[in-house]
Amino acid sequence: MHDHTATTPQTGRTRQTRRLRGPRRAVAIATAVAVAAGLALGAAVGAPVRASAATTESEAADYASDVYGDAWDFSNAADFNTDFSGTRATVSGGALKVDLALGNQLFLVHSISGSLATGRDGARQPVDPAKYSRLTFSMDQPLTKHIGAVYWFTCREQTSACGGGFSFPVVQGPHVYDFDLTAKSNLLAKVPWRSAKKVVFRLDPVVLPKGTGNTGKQVSIDWVRLHAAPDATHPHAGMPAGAYSGYTVTPRPQVVVDSPNPSQGQDYATATTGRPWNFTSAPATSSVRYSNATVLSRDSRGITARNAGPLQNDPQVHLPVSRLAGSTYHYLQYDLRYDGPFDLSGSAGGGKLARAIWNVSGTGTPQIGNDLLTYSNANASETTVDMTAQNPLDEDAIAPKAGWAGQTITGLRFDPNEDPGKAVWHLKSVHLRADPTATGSTTVTFHDNAWVSGATADVAVRIGSGSWQRIAAGVAVVKGTNSVPFSLGTKPAGKYGVRVTVHHPDGSAAAADASAPVVMKKGAAAAPDTSHDPRGTLDAVTAGSTGVTLSGWAYDPDTRDPLAVALYDTTSGAKSLGRVSTSIARPDVVRAHPGAPAASGYSRTVALAKGTHKVCAYGINVGTGTANTLLGCRSVTVR
Repeated sequence: MHDHTATTPQTGRTRQTRRLRGPRRAVAIATAVAVAAGLALGAAVGAPVRASAATTESEAADYASDVYGDAWDFSNAADFNTDFSGTRATVSGGALKVDLALGNQLFLVHSISGSLATGRDGARQPVDPAKYSRLTFSMDQPLTKHIGAVYWFTCREQTSACGGGFSFPVVQGPHVYDFDLTAKSNLLAKVPWRSAKKVVFRLDPVVLPKGTGNTGKQVSIDWVRLHAAPDATHPHAGMPAGAYSGYTVTPRPQVVVDSPNPSQGQDYATATTGRPWNFTSAPATSSVRYSNATVLSRDSRGITARNAGPLQNDPQVHLPVSRLAGSTYHYLQYDLRYDGPFDLSGSAGGGKLARAIWNVSGTGTPQIGNDLLTYSNANASETTVDMTAQNPLDEDAIAPKAGWAGQTITGLRFDPNEDPGKAVWHLKSVHLRADPTATGSTTVTFHDNAWVSGATADVAVRIGSGSWQRIAAGVAVVKGTNSVPFSLGTKPAGKYGVRVTVHHPDGSAAAADASAPVVMKKGAAAAPDTSHDPRGTLDAVTAGSTGVTLSGWAYDPDTRDPLAVALYDTTSGAKSLGRVSTSIARPDVVRAHPGAPAASGYSRTVALAKGTHKVCAYGINVGTGTANTLLGCRSVTVR
């Protein structure tokens, strides 16, 4: 990989850092070994053993269900990152579809060395081989006399030395494949399954000979389970929940804790200036400066900018920061998208990665963060990086390597897209957040993606690595959002982790931890919010060639239906500009307000005469509220 140049936020000094170390070479080695292995090394293929009589069984513990709260059923785009498929892949119609061409590879658990682990990175959430020891999946593929392969790696570099796996014969047509991962490892360094935790887990559906082009055909995978081994009384436990011929599998909980979460923490820019760094708003980002980039426009996507010279592969967004405590404001969040496909090459169109660079008190040496990968299908909302959860520094950073935790941050720069070409990118927001806080009491919210009637939940909290203390037991779980109060009472003030365990009537249970702790403070709890009026904001008002676009979010606690938002020009009196209904997905709103519907965003373009106008948006109340909430007003100039 090639070098890129980084400059300090304050001094402008330059240095050379190494480009991301990708898995390309290891991938090529692994494929070559699989082809050489051939059918003789194939593992056994077949459906799980069927019980002799009609039975009802509980679904086995499954990696994706337990860790993500979201089984690999390919019912949503988050089930598989298509940037790591080797050949073109899509998630649609409840299936993962992959083009049959040389190098068709599916990184079900992926990780890239030289990058900060975010989201579903295997370095953050490795596979425990002691708990999950069997692979079962349903695949429909059109070829005969071919093999597939399974690979695993204990290191992010994905070198042969840390890899193992096996090949297997594939069957033409739809088929359920079932493998004991502990039975054999004869690829790469033959690292056994039951060794260290796995940071990468890969399935090659069909291994094609070198020189093969696109066959014009596809593989379709309905579901994948990386699960605990079944036993004699649960021989079908690796199958997804459902009714089958002669047996039924009941669903295991898939738990997600919605609150507390990082997006509920105090935002540094809001705390210091009254406005977040929301790039849809020119006033909110008026103190932000840009280098090696040309800002082309500003709209509901934030700023659209193009990489420019003199250092074209080093676009820089300089954020106004003055002495913030790194241990307090440690969640870096950003909403960044770009034009073109994901690519980590050193040529034009590559460099789809971002980077944070910061200054700290006590040294003039810039602290250069490791790569932040910006996947093409994973940036529909903000990405969150806990800068204190791992060493955030590039391995080749200049000494002294002070890092982030415990430091006073005196300068901050965000580099959106290190592409040597004239890449176009869209930056909507950057936040630096603290842990969420509460005085006296707060509310824990959660949901079960595999909910069944009769489910119950236990909620526990703990300070640091102390013992878990149950604060609620046997809570009836409903479909959708569930809420449990957490009152500090006689417990000490401190930073509390939260864990929710859901029990299904079949005896299965699964637990999930909150994505952020909550800092509980002593004092009288705030009065409960009994207002049922609409909630929301007017995020941006932007003048363009086709009119003025008003956008934001809104919802009413009394309904899950779309909410009407009334728009007005209040420059002189109150002139109606019409209404718009919420219909745009806003996962950032759901994270901050777990009771909000998924599609709580709104946007509408209206015509206005030339001149400066004051426009306002109101959420129209439904249910038991008493007022139509003012969501906000903004000034806009039409030229």
